[in-house]
Amino acid sequence: MMGLGGMVSAQDFSLVNHNLTPFSINPSAAGNAKDIRFGLNYRQQWMVLGNRYHTIRFSFDESFHQKKCAVGFAYSYDNMANGVYDVNEFSLVYAHAIKLREEWSLRLGVQGSLFLNKLGYDKIKYGDQYDSNTRRPSFETLESFDNDVRNCFDVSVGASFIIESKLTLGAAIYHISEPSNGFMELKDNTLERKYVAHINYLQDLQYKNGLWGRESLSGNYLFLNGAYQKQGDFQMLNAGVGVAWEPLIVGVNDKNSLSGVNVIGLMAGAHHKGLQVFYVYDLFTSSKKNGSWSHELTLIYIIKKIEKYPCPVTYW
Repeated sequence: MMGLGGMVSAQDFSLVNHNLTPFSINPSAAGNAKDIRFGLNYRQQWMVLGNRYHTIRFSFDESFHQKKCAVGFAYSYDNMANGVYDVNEFSLVYAHAIKLREEWSLRLGVQGSLFLNKLGYDKIKYGDQYDSNTRRPSFETLESFDNDVRNCFDVSVGASFIIESKLTLGAAIYHISEPSNGFMELKDNTLERKYVAHINYLQDLQYKNGLWGRESLSGNYLFLNGAYQKQGDFQMLNAGVGVAWEPLIVGVNDKNSLSGVNVIGLMAGAHHKGLQVFYVYDLFTSSKKNGSWSHELTLIYIIKKIEKYPCPVTYW
């Protein structure tokens, strides 16, 4: 008999386009809609494995105090392998805008997250459970788990540099404390630190000066975005382009692991007043035969918030 052991690595779930998922890769993006915003994302993944992978994210963020400050809340539920591993994340976010000059601003954000992870070890089959005669898992495994539920707290930070409300350059660090959340023993698994860098560009097709002097985009605009994420040994490069021509929005997105896995996301949606609806179809284009197509649905609703300024706006 010969036994071989090795390490298995993984990364946080990732939705196709971070522009459609409010403040998902940078806490400083909370409140960047400058109004009250609700978001709902749902993703089905790895359909060839029996549709057992589901991800849901709900978010809320709101700006206040002359739109310099913002608070946000997000809840994420990630169900893997039909309940073998469940991740529940509750996050509170605060972001603050600092005016650097007339056209430039800096947004800083901090996020505190509580993770409630559950392992369905009763749904896992081990080699020592199998009857040598029938090859059926009729025995109890000798593997012993310390606990089937783990809770941990985590902190993340981010910053965004914005030019004329058109170009955004951002960076964030997630899981700063790298909390331990192993199930056999707490120290057996660590939530590794994640580094994020992203860029976004918006070009209003109706007004040449973009958002300058105005509160929001027109119904016709072009958007470009890119993001790079690194968590442990895992890397991902995400780039997308799209156009909105009221009431329709279309776009294409490329997600690459930089190790041979590539996915093309095709997005179509519509927007009317404060409601935005998007559907994304993931097309697995890698030569590796370990992928599958997936679906993603996004709903965003923005409520215009009118603030009366009793005194001139000040930034600090």
